[in-house]
Amino acid sequence: MLNAPTTFRFSLQAVPQPQRREVAMEVLSTSLCRLDLTAHDGALEMEVQSRILPGITVTETRLSPHRGITHLDGPQKTHDFVLIWSASPGKGCVTQLGKEFNASGGQAVLFSSQEQIAWETGEAFPFISVKIQRSALHALLPNAETGFLRPISPNNEALRLLNAYLSGLRLLGDADGGAAFAHATATHIADLVALAVGTNRDGTQLAAQRGLRAARLDAVKRWVLTQLGSPDLNINTAATAVGLSPRSVQMLFELEGTTFTSYVLRGRLALAHHRLSMPQPEKPTVSEIVYHCGFGDLSYFASIFRKVYGEAPSDVRRRAIAEFDQWHEQAQAGMASDRHTRTGDSLQAPRLNKAIQRIGALPQPNPILLKKPERQARPRRTAQRALT
Repeated sequence: MLNAPTTFRFSLQAVPQPQRREVAMEVLSTSLCRLDLTAHDGALEMEVQSRILPGITVTETRLSPHRGITHLDGPQKTHDFVLIWSASPGKGCVTQLGKEFNASGGQAVLFSSQEQIAWETGEAFPFISVKIQRSALHALLPNAETGFLRPISPNNEALRLLNAYLSGLRLLGDADGGAAFAHATATHIADLVALAVGTNRDGTQLAAQRGLRAARLDAVKRWVLTQLGSPDLNINTAATAVGLSPRSVQMLFELEGTTFTSYVLRGRLALAHHRLSMPQPEKPTVSEIVYHCGFGDLSYFASIFRKVYGEAPSDVRRRAIAEFDQWHEQAQAGMASDRHTRTGDSLQAPRLNKAIQRIGALPQPNPILLKKPERQARPRRTAQRALT
């Protein structure tokens, strides 16, 4: 059994046209089903990116206009479930067991890889699929067959959370979180698939305690990381953004052994450390950086920053500026590398989350100190001295 996540990318671009049909069938048999494709214009194009987890394969596929039908007598015959939905307004038609589903507008549908399926699309068709072993889904969907080819609205909460959850997973790229991470991720995905399709009361309760809770917490965290510099960031605005109550959001963090306020503080500290360490040509001051990371009290920031990172914010900034000045001198002499030519302010969620996790225990923060003042007056000299 697979213990750690594995990523797989493939394109037909380098495959000669006469061989593409057979190669595409072999690739899709792993990520989707053993589908025999025929391109409408004779030129079959396909790009696939899969993440393979224990019992689950998540795949993003882009296919040129085609029609296809599954082969059930090949060596890759499986008894898995597949949830599939379009990643664009592209339209397609799927038929199985006498049922027909016309895919459009992000609707999802569940089908079986054990039964023959036919589909067709008259345009380039990007789609996302989640292939799940029956054993991984049976306890949650004991009567899954009743949900085959039943349209699932893109507004379905579980499907929306699944999309967001997979987006966060995509940002990890080839990063390997280990066996525990792979198993937890697979469980959460299976839970969300079951909730999207519609399970019984016991299945709903089990999935809600695992996958639904994890996906909601992930959605809150992802939103928070985009709002760290905003003066309006608080538990109420976060709850509104993800469609939950403030108490529900707080409980999500409490079940993880922390609080919403603590997570925001850790995020702002990690972001501030990143920006202070950046050798930016415009050389913003420490106080400017701190305010733009959402802190409203420079003395409090300097104190907590030193406890976490073991040095003053000004020390980190001076080092970054000195590094940039040295590089600039080398650049003028024509001897510099391109290390500092990219001085953007982007810090993707996975890296920021890792930086947050590295921060140890913090004293309980005062929420008032995390808010940016309505009018950002020039910081007092006493507060500025606290940063050194």
